[in-house]
Amino acid sequence: MERLAVGDESALEELYERWSRPLLSFLYGMCHDRALCEDLMQGVFLKVWRAAPRYRPLAKFSTWLFQIARNHWLNEREKKMRRIRPVSLDGSGPDDDGPRLGRSVAGDGPTPDEHAVSTELGEHIAAAVQRLPEKLRDVWVLGAAQGLPYKEVAAILAIPVGTVKSRMFQAVRTLREELEPYVGSG
Repeated sequence: MERLAVGDESALEELYERWSRPLLSFLYGMCHDRALCEDLMQGVFLKVWRAAPRYRPLAKFSTWLFQIARNHWLNEREKKMRRIRPVSLDGSGPDDDGPRLGRSVAGDGPTPDEHAVSTELGEHIAAAVQRLPEKLRDVWVLGAAQGLPYKEVAAILAIPVGTVKSRMFQAVRTLREELEPYVGSG
């Protein structure tokens, strides 16, 4: 970050090489949309580049980066929620140029290649994670999926470590209950 702050463009490339995969994985855990994750990741690195002159290493770089990523995701999700228009089931309605169910369904699903690669259990796990309440999902994605220590998860989410542990316990219990029919007991 110090090199980037003084204009060393290769430093941004090095940061991208080191952090793009974990960041993409983290963002995918939040929204399960590969194209959106890639867009979000580019936005995060743009924010990193812009923030370089003001960066102060008060915490681990990864904590700072994942905080930026999470905030960027939350902001973009909020913008997207404001833009959602009602979908007509039968094609009729006051907004004839609005989205139709057929177009919405056709464009939202995975590509045939993505579908072939994913496993049935993987789909159940991804769906179960998406159904977790946001506060549990955030902890799960950072702690379990990204493998970050609880202390770092706490710093990213700005909550106490004890809260991270409690939420992780709740997330694990909820996922275990939801996935039991697919994996059996034991």
